[in-house]
Amino acid sequence: MTARRYLLLVFVAAVAGVLIFTLAQRSEEPAAPATSEETAAPLDTSREEAAEEHILVAHAESEPAIAGVTRTRAEARDRAATIAAVLQSKRAPFAELAHQYSDDSNAEQSDGYLGIFKRGDLPLALEVPLFDLEPGQFDATVETKSGVHLLMRQPIRRVSAHHILISWSGARGSSAGIRRNRAQAELLVDEVLAMFRTGDVDFCELASRFSDDAESRFQCGALGVIEPAVLPRPLEVELFSLRAGEVSGRVETEFGFHILKRGD
Repeated sequence: MTARRYLLLVFVAAVAGVLIFTLAQRSEEPAAPATSEETAAPLDTSREEAAEEHILVAHAESEPAIAGVTRTRAEARDRAATIAAVLQSKRAPFAELAHQYSDDSNAEQSDGYLGIFKRGDLPLALEVPLFDLEPGQFDATVETKSGVHLLMRQPIRRVSAHHILISWSGARGSSAGIRRNRAQAELLVDEVLAMFRTGDVDFCELASRFSDDAESRFQCGALGVIEPAVLPRPLEVELFSLRAGEVSGRVETEFGFHILKRGD
């Protein structure tokens, strides 16, 4: 399996988890500023989309039931309030709190990020409080039959991305034809970066010549339009720190070494 296909499968799995979660809520309640380099929906011009993070605090009455969760509904409310106090104090970032406290099984992978939703995508019990928030604000009092939710609205972030993958034998998704070891891969990715920085060879040509991502190498290494929680964490952090058109240094994941380019 290539690295790109694996990343897409991770994204599909994450979306499927959100859809299952959403459909579970609908059985009870039917649904009716970013930077200049990012596609954003400023609150003063559009209220039609919102990016959502959440921490789920389940209880013994939650549907579907979560194995091992025995706290009462009142205890779940208290726990959500405690998490909110920590978040408010800025003693820990949202992602860390989601890892530690969320009963959502996807939290470890997604950092609690659910995605970008339009009006009508979510059950009203989640949509109304989410769209009442401004980016960066949160509400720890939202309840559905799944439990108590700490909802946080985030700025909408979407960026196009390209990459060059230099893998090694034994790396995740590496093809049988790759013989180089990790040390050789590290040397090669640094050589590719040096070639790019001379200005004599453009990114697309380097991708076609050197990338081990067979599905994107002849498309300038295109990964498509990326939202948070889709790529492995090291790639996401690097990608969203780049300016439009900027190229990263080498970034290591379980798939190999990557060179990222953020789209214009």
